[in-house]
Amino acid sequence: MEKTAIRFEPELKAQIQNMMSEANATSMADFVRQATEFYIAYLRQKKSIDFLAPLLAQTIKNEIESVEKNISSMLYKLAVEQGIVNNIVACYNGVDGETVKELREMCSREIVENNGIITFEEAMHFQNSEKE
Repeated sequence: MEKTAIRFEPELKAQIQNMMSEANATSMADFVRQATEFYIAYLRQKKSIDFLAPLLAQTIKNEIESVEKNISSMLYKLAVEQGIVNNIVACYNGVDGETVKELREMCSREIVENNGIITFEEAMHFQNSEKE
């Protein structure tokens, strides 16, 4: 490596120092080296969109994978909790198999009709109206 002196306006130097952590740069020289390599790669491309498109696509893909992982983890945790609730309800209520089958079919129809949105209050109202 060769040492090169560069002059920066104080405002630009302050901006570089503020952004060093964003660039994972260990020093101002490292930051300038990274920025220079990026700019050279950019200039080598005939169209800037060709250079940025793969970066954007990869960034979006990484974000989607992260969200997918988080959602999958939450769905797993919810399924475990739902399994616990199902077992507690089954333990303390004498519900026969036919009633469970009918309830499953009814709930499936309701979910389709309401786009998956059923509130506890609606279920409570339905269950109480059946008893009256």
